[in-house]
This record gives sequence, C-alpha cells and structure tokens, in this order.
Amino acid sequence: MRYLPLLFACLFCTCVRAQTPNTQGTGGAETTNLATGSELDELVGIFEENNVGFLHVYIDPNVDPLETYLFRGLEMGEGEVAQLPESYLSEVNTDEGRFYASMAIQGIEENLYLVRYDGTQRDRIDQFALRDGQMMHLKTLAYLNCDTPGDCGQLDSYITDVNLDTDFDLIQISRASAADTNEERHVYTMPRASRMWVETTELDVPWEGITFYKHPSASRKH
Repeated sequence: MRYLPLLFACLFCTCVRAQTPNTQGTGGAETTNLATGSELDELVGIFEENNVGFLHVYIDPNVDPLETYLFRGLEMGEGEVAQLPESYLSEVNTDEGRFYASMAIQGIEENLYLVRYDGTQRDRIDQFALRDGQMMHLKTLAYLNCDTPGDCGQLDSYITDVNLDTDFDLIQISRASAADTNEERHVYTMPRASRMWVETTELDVPWEGITFYKHPSASRKH
C-alpha cells in the first residue's frame, strides 16, 4: 500500500504528457498530434532535411541516374499525393505525371517542403508548409513548360538571405520561351507575422549571379 501514492503520481504524469499539444511545424500554434502512421505523417517523413544558405531551384528535364540533382527526391504514392492541396492538384495532370518529395528546408520555426512534379509537357517544383494539420501551397519555385516542342518557358528561383537578417529571401527569374530575351525578375521576403511570401523592391539583389539553369536537353520533345 505504501507504493500506491507513487503509482498514482506516475499515472498522472503519463496522462499529462499524452495530452500535451504538438507544436512542431506550426510556428508555435497548438495543434493536436497527428495520428501515428497517418498518410500525412508518412508524407512529411519522406522529405530529406537540408541546410541551405544559397539554393538554386531549377528543373532538370532528364535526370541522369549518375547525376547529382538535389531535387530528385523520393517518388510519392497515391496516398501521399492526396495530402497535397486540391487547388494545386487541379493545376497538374495527376494521371500522367509523377510526384517526388524533393527536400525539406528550414523556414521560420517550421519546415518548408519542396515537391517536384514530373509531367509530360510541364515539370515544376512547388513549396509547401504544414499548417493547421494540412499542407499549404506557398509558392511555385521552378517550372519548365514545353507546350511548344523545342521551345520551353522557364522559371528558376534562388533561396538565400539577401539582407543578412537570418531569414530567407526568394529571387525569381522567368521567361516565356527559350528564345525570349525579356526576363522577368521578382524578389520576395517572408515576414515572420504572416510566414507568406511578399514581393518587395527594397532588397539589393546581386543580379549578376542570378542566371537560368541551362541543360543540353532543356528543349526536349515529349
């Protein structure tokens, strides 16, 4: 009988721990724990975490098995793909393309997940965050649009800290076709209050180092 008080104390501590909210990936907002083994758990678990300081995000249309391509990733199953936002899935051809969990990078008190879509005429890499128990689309980071065979539109991104405030900034360049000399440029910051990309003209970007990725097969014909 003298051990009963100790036993009750242990049981009470166990219950308290089991009811403690999970704040991982929510920037401190309390959410209930995801069910162990759930498809959302499995999805975020297949992303390899990478520490980046200057990351060029681009599409490589023909990934050589011997080539080091940071965004190759693991192929996602149907259940994992189903966890992505419907608004995003409606923009891609889920029947003819494949999805890959490219990598996870550190955002503001959360991981940001990069998903690569390998389609028949258009490849793209998009960025997501896990918030309030679901995947939220933040930004399309790269694409190679080959609707016209041999002449592909392109978007590349650079993730880096331009103003050295310890938070990532996003630099994007795009063109409508490979022959297009009109290059569009956009720069974004991510305020801590919203954790959403906001376009800015305040940063001094070293544009001489911001170029498109060039690949011999970038003008592929599907």
